[in-house]
Amino acid sequence: MATSNKNQIYGQIIINNNEPNFNGDEILYISIRDSLRHEIDCIELGSKVIHLSKGQSMPIKFQCLYDPTKACMKFEEIKTIPGGITLAATIERNETILYINNTNISLGENINIPLVKND
Repeated sequence: MATSNKNQIYGQIIINNNEPNFNGDEILYISIRDSLRHEIDCIELGSKVIHLSKGQSMPIKFQCLYDPTKACMKFEEIKTIPGGITLAATIERNETILYINNTNISLGENINIPLVKND
């Protein structure tokens, strides 16, 4: 579950229908993004990198700070637009994506970030 505090989000990563077997060399990347600009890259407002341990169990809890002043317009306005501020996560090993979120996840309260295996 993720809750939004002032410039900080708490949450957890879940992987449905799969209990991954981590080797200890995987990295979890989480980012909070201004996703409003469709034809150019998202603006990263904050990120977190977590090195996973061998046998890491699910869910993986996290907290991440973000800077709302980096958004392309007033933060209070952009977060009211569906898909304006989103969260993204991947788990990688040796720069290969193993798991990724495949849905848009809006900034808000009570949010898990579900990941799926990247085939």
